[in-house]
Amino acid sequence: MNVVIKKVKFTTINKTYTEKVRDWRGRYCFSTQYANPDGKRIFLTYYFVRKGYTISKVFNRSGEFLYYYCDVMQMHQVGRMRYVMVDLLFDLIVYPDGTYHLIDVDEFADSVERGQLKRRQQVHALRTLDQMIRLQTERKLIPSFVHEAQMYPLNTYARRL
Repeated sequence: MNVVIKKVKFTTINKTYTEKVRDWRGRYCFSTQYANPDGKRIFLTYYFVRKGYTISKVFNRSGEFLYYYCDVMQMHQVGRMRYVMVDLLFDLIVYPDGTYHLIDVDEFADSVERGQLKRRQQVHALRTLDQMIRLQTERKLIPSFVHEAQMYPLNTYARRL
């Protein structure tokens, strides 16, 4: 089954993708897999629609796990297997040893300054980020099914359109 995702990022992206669903845990939690544009990394991304974030398990092309890349998002379903996801810019990289690194705070600040993010989006982003950091501090951000997930063979996943 395929899912259609419209991703909006105020700094760079406004695209619609059709991707093959790799793990279906209900309409509020599913995953897709795609190659990063650099071609060197593969992202197995879990969309936690109600929680307001994604967790990507990142692999190199040979399938070796590298790290988790977590995006704060504003997500909602707009139709059957159709979602709109607004990237709220904060990203959390979680390394295999559990340490983490917060990135793109500057992008968030720039977007606030330019008036690109509405107040409710700013509040959602900050609260979601706080929750993600609290969960990771307790080593509870990454669910066991994501820890256990493996990269799908590269020749069997849908291309981004």
